[in-house]
Amino acid sequence: MAEPSTSEPKLFLRTYRPTDREHVDFLFYSTYFALVPEGVKQKLMSPTTIILWIAVYAYLLAIVPVLLHGMNMPSWAGIALRIFFTVSWALVGFSALFLFTDRFETVDRVEAARQNDLRDPEVYYLNYKKYEQVVTDPAEEKEDDGSSSDGKKKKKKRVTFDKDTKPATELVRELLPEEERTPGHFWVLEVDGTACGMIGLACLKNPVMDARPVLGATWQRLGRYLFERYDLSMPALLMPKDSGPRVFTEASPPHTATLQRLAVKYQFQGCGLSTVMITRAMVWANEHDIHTVTAVTDEFQGTAAVILQQRHGFKLAKKVSKGYFGQYENHWTCDVKAWMEANKRD
Repeated sequence: MAEPSTSEPKLFLRTYRPTDREHVDFLFYSTYFALVPEGVKQKLMSPTTIILWIAVYAYLLAIVPVLLHGMNMPSWAGIALRIFFTVSWALVGFSALFLFTDRFETVDRVEAARQNDLRDPEVYYLNYKKYEQVVTDPAEEKEDDGSSSDGKKKKKKRVTFDKDTKPATELVRELLPEEERTPGHFWVLEVDGTACGMIGLACLKNPVMDARPVLGATWQRLGRYLFERYDLSMPALLMPKDSGPRVFTEASPPHTATLQRLAVKYQFQGCGLSTVMITRAMVWANEHDIHTVTAVTDEFQGTAAVILQQRHGFKLAKKVSKGYFGQYENHWTCDVKAWMEANKRD
């Protein structure tokens, strides 16, 4: 009988490659959707949610005598109806919070990343530019149908009856000129050859515009969802209005970078892999003259906030409310030199 392997797993933290695109995409949305219960928990603890739930619950209890008035019902009917309202409202309220968090908030945040910086990490983090160019056939360039009046050779025209035919193109991938590059980077962590973690360090010279289509306010999206769900005519009130270009990320201040897109596959969480990746990012920042590293966590990412604060000395700069139901963003900052001093190894 073969003995189980006792060899330690092999960790390999490397720079992002174009072939990692699907792995990074899956890693991000799968780990973020796993945080939905934490988002629901924060909403349940919100004062707005508690007040709203109590108000509706009090109303339901108050109408019990009205509903039973004039009906020849047994004495226990009122108690049974109150119990029914209690259980029903608890289930309906929780389901509504979960649906809103999962279908709207989480999808919106995931798509914001997928359609912007994670659309192509090489362009956003690694100083590449990509564009399409028309592919030319060397054999065609040599073909000609004689000489023109000035003695120059003229290329033979190719005739086609398909008006929809488009010229073949190829994707060109080039590094930006040295003076346009920034010290940003993006890493992928492999365990035994399988991508299981990622982290980015964003450093931008110019603001990045949001590539997402305009979706409108949350109530508009919820209204459109219900109207589409029941195949109803869509009112103009629910349609979003395009107010022009929107900024996805502002330009980074001098000598500052943002730590973001930290994700570890669920089955590898709790093994200290986030520390491996954050350490590499901080060392990289020190090597590339970055003095301050910032980070932003939301109400879903309580674990990430603990890791940044307790394990790596990030300090809370500000807390920004993003909604009435417990949504917020914590903005963190860390001095790179101080971090290097605190994490010196013999």
